[in-house]
Amino acid sequence: MLLCADADAASADLASGALVCPSCGAGRLRPWGCGRERVIRLRDGARARLSPRRGRCGSCRATHIVLPSWMASRRADAVGVIAAAAVASALHGTGATRIGADLGVPAGTVRGWLRRLRVRAGAMRQDAMVLFGRLTAGRDAPFPEPSGSALGDALSAVAACAHAAVTFWGQVAADWEPLLGLFGLARYLAPAPGS
Repeated sequence: MLLCADADAASADLASGALVCPSCGAGRLRPWGCGRERVIRLRDGARARLSPRRGRCGSCRATHIVLPSWMASRRADAVGVIAAAAVASALHGTGATRIGADLGVPAGTVRGWLRRLRVRAGAMRQDAMVLFGRLTAGRDAPFPEPSGSALGDALSAVAACAHAAVTFWGQVAADWEPLLGLFGLARYLAPAPGS
């Protein structure tokens, strides 16, 4: 799985040969059709339909799905929905049953998201802080404050990256949820291989 800003960016990056193959690191991905259509739940209760682009490496012949960063691999909910659940749990102490009812998602699904994010919170925070350093190099930007939990700290670091991208790099506030996905949530939400 590769992440791009949106579906149009994925198509453009594939067509131009801008994406390097994550399998071999040497070849370039070229368009190779589309993956199966997915229906993704959004924060406002709406649903989005998307057939993500697929690319094939010219060197090793591996194929990869290219997802917009507001999606997470093998998840039926958008990054924004899952981020809202994670914030409610980590920063406000809300339980999975209440979060699920508020978001219109089964409580078991919410527990799965939170379990996955908690297990990977340290790595997500570490990666986000490296990105934060790159995004804010030479600029006066406050570091994220500790929240009292590993997941809260990871979410704060990812949000700080998104804020830096909006503040310093010309992104707009409407890009907030895709930026959260791009800076860690989409990758760290991905289920473990074979699950």
